[in-house]
Amino acid sequence: MKHFLPKLAATPLLRRSAGVAATLALLALPMASAQSADLTKSPPPAPYVGVDTILPLPAFIPGAGALFIDPAVAPNGPWLVYGKDGGLVEVLFMIPVSQFDKAANWSDLATGLLAQTGMTVDHVDITYNGGHPGMAEPHYHIRLVLVDAATDKAQLNP
Repeated sequence: MKHFLPKLAATPLLRRSAGVAATLALLALPMASAQSADLTKSPPPAPYVGVDTILPLPAFIPGAGALFIDPAVAPNGPWLVYGKDGGLVEVLFMIPVSQFDKAANWSDLATGLLAQTGMTVDHVDITYNGGHPGMAEPHYHIRLVLVDAATDKAQLNP
């Protein structure tokens, strides 16, 4: 009866094992990159900047949280909204009333962003705002809330 064990230790198996190890290492690289670009904790990586670096507003706004945006998509968003514990609680869009009047459409506003965070929307809040620094004209805040209402309220109020 032949023994197969010595053949398992042969050079082709070692080459295959090295190939498998190399493949696993290559597959781990995107995961490491994704972890380094984690948007679920404040502060998010570049190109996001804090609202206080581009507008005369505090870093944490009571009732609104710590806001971060990619300046290329300001002021409409998406804005990343972090709670007092530094966790991502909302994704915010600010849409001017004038754009609604023009019947403008917005498709897949946050699909890629939500996929990147691995989070899901708990509920959506839409509120009217007459204007503020950074968006002077009347607009709507469309808030994709990622946590339950009680947690959202607690996290956005110091």
